Amino acid sequence: MRLEDLCQERRIDTIKWKTPLLVPSFSSRGFPDLREMHQKLGEHTTDASLVSAYDIYYSHLDESAIYCSEILFVDSGAFEVGNNDDLTDFYNFNGHPTKEWSKEQFEEVVKRLQPLCSLVVVSYDTRASLPEQIRNAQTFFAKIPREYAKDFLIKPIDDKMKFVDIKALINYCEELSEFDIIGFTEKELGSSFLTRCQNLVKLRQALYDRKINVPIHIFGCLDPLSVIVYFLCGADIFDSLSWLRLAYHNGIALYYNSYALIEGQWAQSYHSIYVQGSLKNLEYLARTQAIMGRFARSHDWSVLDLDPLYLKQLQALIGAAGVEF
Repeated sequence: MRLEDLCQERRIDTIKWKTPLLVPSFSSRGFPDLREMHQKLGEHTTDASLVSAYDIYYSHLDESAIYCSEILFVDSGAFEVGNNDDLTDFYNFNGHPTKEWSKEQFEEVVKRLQPLCSLVVVSYDTRASLPEQIRNAQTFFAKIPREYAKDFLIKPIDDKMKFVDIKALINYCEELSEFDIIGFTEKELGSSFLTRCQNLVKLRQALYDRKINVPIHIFGCLDPLSVIVYFLCGADIFDSLSWLRLAYHNGIALYYNSYALIEGQWAQSYHSIYVQGSLKNLEYLARTQAIMGRFARSHDWSVLDLDPLYLKQLQALIGAAGVEF
């Protein structure tokens, strides 16, 4: 599939917002001081941010302060109570002991939301057949205000399946067009970087053939280079906690000791370096999002401003995935 057709600005119709979007996430999973962290950093998330309904329900966040960005994504809370870690969740622990969580509690939180910014609500993710997942999402979204954008998170059909069956999903393209956004967790798109890219290209090709241009959201991915690769393969929206775990530097995500060494800040306290690094991460994401937007309009490789070695490997990867450029 042609790069120009895969990689382009798309529109979240309900909230009238263009992609690409890089969305910093906040979660109590692995971050016991989430409330304080959000108070310090939330106001610096300008375009978009993501919070969990679970953390709103259990007051891990100041509910009055969640509307700090232009767009607020509200996730279902399954990440906080499950074992569905993302690819950067190398600690694999929760910041708070897991509490009871249900679809009914999620819906209660959604009813409490206020239209103080543009809102995107993610479906309650459960494993079931694809037709059942679609019906469940349609039923849920029919209950929420029309001005909230609908983000349908698609899951493997049962616990035996590690990945979403993209070949089967392609048969439901018309149904997928009913949603503002369709989403996948990064790790459930395939077992390798190449397979995940191939699946994105296959899905985008099927949607394109039916003249459907719905944005695709990759949950659990905000690694600088990975975002660019998936963007070139047809994805549009990305979120993760990686900006709170690692420091971005020249397109690479680093441990904070390495970041402190490179920046010559090795005498500063970890807390000081961490806050500084997190704020710089937000600036980096804003710049990267702007660069992605420019590339989507021009398809000029120089706009990406990548190291030649990175660019060579990136082009080899997306070429192997089926991107024509």
